[in-house]
Amino acid sequence: MLVLTDLTRFNDSDKVCMALLDEDDCTCYRPLPYENLDFVEFRNIRPGIIVSADVIPHENPDSPHVEDCAFENDVWLDCVDEQTFKDLLERSAVDSIEEAFEGIVTPKNRCVPVESPCSRSIRTIRINPKSVSVSVVNSGEDVKLRLAFTDKAGETFRLTPISDLCFHRMAMEYVQQGRMDELEALLAGGEEVYIRAGLSRLYKSKNGKQGFWMQANGVYIFPGYYQS
Repeated sequence: MLVLTDLTRFNDSDKVCMALLDEDDCTCYRPLPYENLDFVEFRNIRPGIIVSADVIPHENPDSPHVEDCAFENDVWLDCVDEQTFKDLLERSAVDSIEEAFEGIVTPKNRCVPVESPCSRSIRTIRINPKSVSVSVVNSGEDVKLRLAFTDKAGETFRLTPISDLCFHRMAMEYVQQGRMDELEALLAGGEEVYIRAGLSRLYKSKNGKQGFWMQANGVYIFPGYYQS
């Protein structure tokens, strides 16, 4: 059984990247090509949904995006319950960003270089529940949200881009309605928190640095994740 964990948004298109975990061994799969928002909304696709599919791995996928594959005969079913979803995240999780990305990604370096990529591009990280916060960054006419968190190894990461489609939508509603205090209270109420940290496709920053950049592909706060 495959369970969808990640619905990743793009800033400049209506495409959506999905990632799923195999319930048996926590192997991660990323089906390509990307779907679009219409498909996601029509099928009511959301984290926790069960998928039955024939998985066709890509031959010789480029690191770090070894999760790339194709789905055939896919059938989208109901969601697992919240406890089952949390347990799956827990079984796939590590305690630190350092462990997840082989020491390459640190609070001072969010970019994995092209010439020495790590072995995987998406990992589940256990987070200190009281450390999660969202900040607003004004960039011209755009409002951008950034995530701060401390992993269980004690390393703090600030100003992390939020690519989680569902969490970004929820947080943006609070921001646009001037309810940041309520959002902060919601985030502070978590007893267990996980982040799906992902590496972008190859990207060159404004200062010319090129590589695979860390972002928050998924943010999960328990209990009550399905109600948030």
